This record gives sequence, C-alpha cells and structure tokens, in this order.
Amino acid sequence: MDAIFELILSFLWEIFANLLVQFLLELGLRSLAEPFRKSEQRHPVLAFIGCIMLGTLAGYLSLLVFPYQLFHAQHLQGYSLFFVPLASGLTMAGLRKLRERQEKPLLFMDSFTYGYTFAFFMTFVRSYNVW
Repeated sequence: MDAIFELILSFLWEIFANLLVQFLLELGLRSLAEPFRKSEQRHPVLAFIGCIMLGTLAGYLSLLVFPYQLFHAQHLQGYSLFFVPLASGLTMAGLRKLRERQEKPLLFMDSFTYGYTFAFFMTFVRSYNVW
C-alpha cells in the first residue's frame, strides 16, 4: 500500500515540477521578449522583468570582457551602485525626449525606468562579483 501511495505521489510531483518549470521558462522567455515589443503593446510588468534579466545577463557578459575593476577606489565602491544607474536612467530619459522631438521611433530602453533598471542590475552583478 505504501509503495502505491509513494508511486502516485512521485508521479504527481513529476507532473507538478514539470509544469512549474515550463511555466517559469515561458514567463522568462516572454519577459525577455516583452521589452522589444512596440510601446502600445508592451506589458509593463513583463517588460520590467525582461529588463532585469537583460541587465543581469549584460553584467555577467561584461565580466567575461572585464573581469576586474578598471579603477580601484575602495572608498567609492558602494556609490557606483547608486550613481551609475541614476546617470544611465537620466541619459535614457534625455535620449527619449530627443527621439520624440525628432519623431524617431522609440526603443524599449528609451525611458528612465527601463534604463535605470537595466543599469542597476548590470552594476549590481558586476559589483557583487568584482568586490
């Protein structure tokens, strides 16, 4: 009786685990594609998650090219996690205004929120792995 119960539970667990992994994989892939949709079709939460994933990926890829800090300033290490994303977000917001004025198509990163999020997670990954 215990063997049958264990068999049924393991079967149900396999189904549940498989469905959970498929759901998370689909959500992750949708989130990665969402920032690249046109702005009127973009779901903001999925686009935000996509920016987090892309920023994290960019941080790890940048570690392959520059595995060490270029400038070793011990007393400034924590500040980069605040100022670098802030400067990036402001730059992207300014770029958005420039593109709107010139009536050029907008990219997903052309906003303060997405630019800041991307830069924060890229800087966070680099800071965590380099310090």
